[in-house]
Amino acid sequence: MQFGKYAFFRSVFALFCAFPFQAGAAGPASHCQADETVIFSCPADGKKLISVCASKEYSPSAGHLQYRYGPAGALELTLPAKAAPAASARSGLWSFSGGGGAYVQFQDGGTSYYVYTAIGKWGKKGEIKEKAGVAVEKDGKVVANILCRGKETSELGPDFFEKAGLPEVENEFDLPE
Repeated sequence: MQFGKYAFFRSVFALFCAFPFQAGAAGPASHCQADETVIFSCPADGKKLISVCASKEYSPSAGHLQYRYGPAGALELTLPAKAAPAASARSGLWSFSGGGGAYVQFQDGGTSYYVYTAIGKWGKKGEIKEKAGVAVEKDGKVVANILCRGKETSELGPDFFEKAGLPEVENEFDLPE
């Protein structure tokens, strides 16, 4: 599919980005280096960080995009292990009541890591709430869902996916409960 066809998603993300829960100019800590762009980052359980970092100049065939997880200064996981063009990851979008969301998938053998951000109506009161984090899926089943525990910085969405040339995820991923 062409992302140009997603005018609805672009308008949802424009609204999504206007919400006050977005991090300030400084944003939260991340695993990204000074010469990289923070695509996504948030604090998770304990003192760990979830980050997606890109080289300053990235495109479908140049630069790199990596998922990084672990305590600040002590990475536990980097995918892909060696810097690879942005198009080595995959992307997806959601649309649901009161909002939408976006995610990027990184794979390591039979395990997929989905870094996501979403806003929508959840819970008994149907209030608009946000969710962000990383879900780990092995053999088609979610085995972990690590939620952000503070403000996140996120560039995930159709504009980033198009610029990075990310192909769509082959099997749709459902937002974890």
